[in-house]
Amino acid sequence: MLDRQGIISFTAGTKIEEFLTDNDLTAIVRMRVTKDGGYAIFNIENEDFTKAEIQESLKEFSPNVTLDAVTLKVDSPSPYFLAGFKSLNKVPSVVMDAVIFSGGYYYIYFRFHSADEAKLTSALRSDIVGFDRFAIRFLGKSPGIVSTFREISTMVPLSYVEINGTVPPSFMRVFDDPVLMNLGVSWTREMKYLVEDEIRAVYYDRNALLRAKEDWLNEISKDSRIYETSFTNPIIQYLVSNTSDNSVVTMGMPQKLHGNTFSIATVVPDMILPEFFAVAYEMIREFKNWEMDIHNVDSFESMAMD
Repeated sequence: MLDRQGIISFTAGTKIEEFLTDNDLTAIVRMRVTKDGGYAIFNIENEDFTKAEIQESLKEFSPNVTLDAVTLKVDSPSPYFLAGFKSLNKVPSVVMDAVIFSGGYYYIYFRFHSADEAKLTSALRSDIVGFDRFAIRFLGKSPGIVSTFREISTMVPLSYVEINGTVPPSFMRVFDDPVLMNLGVSWTREMKYLVEDEIRAVYYDRNALLRAKEDWLNEISKDSRIYETSFTNPIIQYLVSNTSDNSVVTMGMPQKLHGNTFSIATVVPDMILPEFFAVAYEMIREFKNWEMDIHNVDSFESMAMD
């Protein structure tokens, strides 16, 4: 549904970048933009480094070193850096799939709808163009989300994880939720990048239930029936908050509701899967009334193309 893709690159001049570049390492990165500032989570494969070597090289970041991975948090280098992420995220249809650091550069992979082309161009030439050594690496037809993650997985192996649950009756009160009231109980959404703890998503209205000019959502494409709005969900809030607290990068978070069956999917670096599942199973125990289970896990190397 999001028919366009962009890939941009830039540098930020931080010490962690020097370490990664000097050692020819690739990292999966997750930016968290909060009301008080922001930080970046790095997941790096542990390639023959001893724990002592890592802790000495990155001691100012208090890294966590496991058999498979190095995880750490880095304060955002500048308010300008955060402003760029905010500008990109303000484009209604933009869904940021991944942030990768490789070969001295950050790469942001994102998809958007062609109806937002002018808004994206405006965002790129405002805050984002000021990034150090900024360049557009690709801007064109989207190859699809599976193809994108298959490409990234050649640099850092990734897995797809899907969790299914049953929505408790207390969360199915139609008149308390504009999404349920207008889209019913059969919809798909893709969560946008989390900025300042507001959860927003791009919705696909396949059943043509929405009326034009709804004041609670942004219309992206009337013809394609794509919209954007904010939402609340305790499961999503728990998963995002606790993966961030444990320095676990998750990418992409498409969700589906069919009747009272709710499905959450995400993409997780293989090196950090044990830490992710520790959070996921704690979530399942915490929200027993949602009756969640791990429904599907697959590597992108074995997944079919879009």
